[in-house]
Amino acid sequence: MESLGQKLRETREQHNFSIEQVARDTHISKQYLEALEQENFSVIPGETYIIGFLRNYAEYLSLNPEELVVLYKNIQIQEQPLPMTELLERSPKSSSRIIVLLVIILAVLGAGYLIYRIVISSERQEAPRAAADQEVSQPAVQQPEGEELLFQEEAVTRWFDLDDTIGFPLNGNIYRLQIVDIDRTLTIKVPGGTLDMPIGQDRQLDVNGDGRNDLRILLNDLDATDVAKRANLSLYKITKATVPEVAEAGEIEEAVESAVSEPIAAEPSAGATTIISSDTPEPFRVSISFRGYCLFRYLVDNDIRKERFFHKGESFSLDARNEIQLWISNAGVVRLMVAGREIEVGRPGAVTTKQIRWSRDDAGGQYALEVVTRE
Repeated sequence: MESLGQKLRETREQHNFSIEQVARDTHISKQYLEALEQENFSVIPGETYIIGFLRNYAEYLSLNPEELVVLYKNIQIQEQPLPMTELLERSPKSSSRIIVLLVIILAVLGAGYLIYRIVISSERQEAPRAAADQEVSQPAVQQPEGEELLFQEEAVTRWFDLDDTIGFPLNGNIYRLQIVDIDRTLTIKVPGGTLDMPIGQDRQLDVNGDGRNDLRILLNDLDATDVAKRANLSLYKITKATVPEVAEAGEIEEAVESAVSEPIAAEPSAGATTIISSDTPEPFRVSISFRGYCLFRYLVDNDIRKERFFHKGESFSLDARNEIQLWISNAGVVRLMVAGREIEVGRPGAVTTKQIRWSRDDAGGQYALEVVTRE
């Protein structure tokens, strides 16, 4: 029977993924990925993180996360000591004592079961009379406790269930955010209060109260139809290299809109990537696929415009005569193919815009299909 670690390793190798590539895409440490493949679970700090990493790794490899979690739990059960085996392996001198002990245990269990049946029978007879006197209230169903994600990477995008907790390390302390309600909006308990967010909203938080924003949260999607409600969030650490703290979500959106809406120059752009050259402009195709969750906007030939959230595993193609403009909220999860050539999009969590268009070199008279990147 194929083991858990063997299944992970062989599936990764079938996809031609290196451990380093998986670590970059999933934001799981290479050390922990190797521990999962070697079934060396003691390296990972706690079962909550083991199951969380295992589910994320399984989704990345297009495996069934629940099947792998069951495999892991079976491994843990098999590693438990077997008291009965230990008893049977004792010396012959103690065999008679063991038999006596087993007989006593069986007798106690039999007596306990008999008492239990008598009590249950008595309660069933009393139940109709008690129901006539007062209405019996049903106990509330207790929700299972959520998992905790320790957010140590620069950016991560994943699904969170109701009651899940996000641990955010900052200056030696860990600040916790908890998913407390999922309906038409998401409610998160944050240090100092609660945060209500509709789908698509981008918020920045000052988690330690020092007047400086530390964490950016983007709500990508909500799934409130199933019994196990969940929310898809993108989390980004705010550093000096990210969006300035004084910028609000509306200002970020306005800046992106401005970048997307700027007119394309007729001459070739400095720093642009040339895909093909031709005597005359020809229709071209752009293919996009997603390895994670991403807010994606496109404008084709200044006519066809669309924006929506795309999920892991989705893909589509765009055909254009002259130009395509793209706005991408999470560049690291997007694979972009222009006229059959793969183009580097950006790092996870980065917001970028790309213009793919024909330009003309007046000196040579040639046309070039080029990709212009605007961060």
